This record gives sequence, structure tokens and C-alpha cells, in this order.
Amino acid sequence: MAINIKNCESVCYQGSAMYNEDIIGITPWGAWVLDGATGLNNKNLISEESDAKWYVNWWNNYLYKNINKDKSLKDIMLEGVIRIKKEYYLKLDKNKIEKLDMPSSSIAIIKYCKGNVEYLLLGDCALHIKNNEKLEIIKDKTLCKLDQIVYQEMEQLPNLKELSFEKIKSSVMKTIINNRLKRNTENGYWILEFEEKAIEKAIVGQINVNQDIKLMLTSDGYSCISDRYNLIDEKDLLNEAIKNGVSSIYKTLRNFEEEDFSTTRFPRFKVKDDSSCIYLNIGMSKE
Repeated sequence: MAINIKNCESVCYQGSAMYNEDIIGITPWGAWVLDGATGLNNKNLISEESDAKWYVNWWNNYLYKNINKDKSLKDIMLEGVIRIKKEYYLKLDKNKIEKLDMPSSSIAIIKYCKGNVEYLLLGDCALHIKNNEKLEIIKDKTLCKLDQIVYQEMEQLPNLKELSFEKIKSSVMKTIINNRLKRNTENGYWILEFEEKAIEKAIVGQINVNQDIKLMLTSDGYSCISDRYNLIDEKDLLNEAIKNGVSSIYKTLRNFEEEDFSTTRFPRFKVKDDSSCIYLNIGMSKE
């Protein structure tokens, strides 16, 4: 028996920044969403465009070449961290790199193996599952809680309605930096970077596929329609995708962000974040 992909839909669109630092991958052996994060020092050390774009593209290429290997996701990802770290530091002077300079990425990845779907998550990407009508959402909420601290600080700014997006963000930059410095620490959050220990801290598991199941992998620039804007209940997001398609959700999201272009109704890190989603309907088939 083998995994059979019966339906697949996806979106991966650039937000209001200069480059799309999200990327998605879909193969016969698995799928992934990567949501890159730029350094906060406004430096590009390894790319003329965006270090985060370089970072997620590196991982995308690596996963296309390695997802089909007879190894666990943890082993595949750990080997990738070792490789990318070596490449990164060969090109740069390690002693001149500050922690805030380094790119990183959230990730949600699945791998098909022997009638199961293996998954691994780091950062704030999410995996939605519908199995035998049971809905489940797998996501590390740690980073979301840190983001919420920033949002609350933004919302409490005096004269918020009169401030520009740039002024709102600069007013809370100290908190944003403090949160970023908690990356890959025991008292902070775990994310894909150059730290092998993060892979050990990832959320991992398996889903047994004995009937058709629906899966949805999202970046936070897509799931924010639920967990930031409250336009769709988080528990209903996958059903909405099944009913109307992931592109319909994306259009609703962007229309709302256009209406709140000043970011004063819902203060946030970007006017429009990069937004990515993969929806899959999978089952079993005889080889």
C-alpha cells in the first residue's frame, strides 16, 4: 500500500515586503511550508536580496533532494542543519555575525512513509488535520504568545489611530528584539536556524492513514486570518478550505488587510505578511 494524493491546492504569495520569504514544496514523498525571518539589524550578509529568502530557498532545494530518503524527518532535518551551517560559516566571518543578523525559518513538513504521515514543526507554522471527521491542530504556540505581547504593546500606544505603520513598529522594536533574542533558548522558542538542538525540540509525530484524511500546512501569514484577525474560527479553517478552497480564504485575508492598510485596527509586524498554505486530501492505494 502507498499514499495516494487525491487532491492538492496551494498558495504562496508575497506580502508587502520587497521579497517573498515564504516557500512551499510539494512532492510525491511529502510537502512543506517554510516561513523565513530576516535579521533585525537590516543587514544582508549572504544574499544581495534577502538572507531569509536565501535561507528558505536553500532548505527547499535540500528537501526536494532528500525527502524521499529512507530516514526519519528528524534525521533529514538534522543533516540539513549541519550542512547549511557549514555553508553559511564558510562564506562569512563567524566572529562578525551577531545573533540578530542570522536568518531563520518556521517550518511545517510532512513525509509519507509505509501508510503513515510523519510530521515535524518548528516556529509558528501549523498543521491542520481532519481524520475520520476529527479535527486537530498541531502548532507550537510559544512564539504566538511572544508576538501577542508585542501586539498588546502596539494596541496600548497613545494616539494609535494617528500613527503610521513605521511609527507603530519602531515604537515596540525593543520588545521585538528582546523576543528575537529568545530564539532557540530553553526560556524562549525553537525555530529552524543553525542550531542542531532545535531539531530535537521540534514537534514530531505520525498519523496513521487507514482512510482518506485531509491536511493543511500554513504559515502564520495565512493562519492570521484566524489567530489574529478572527475572521474564521481556527477550528473551522480546514473545513473552510475543504468547502471553498484555499484561494478563497487568501482573497478574504488580503481584502481585510487592504481595508486595514493603516494597521491601526489590528497592529502587526507587516502590512501584509507573506502568505502560504498547502491543502492535501490523501488516502491509501495499492502499488
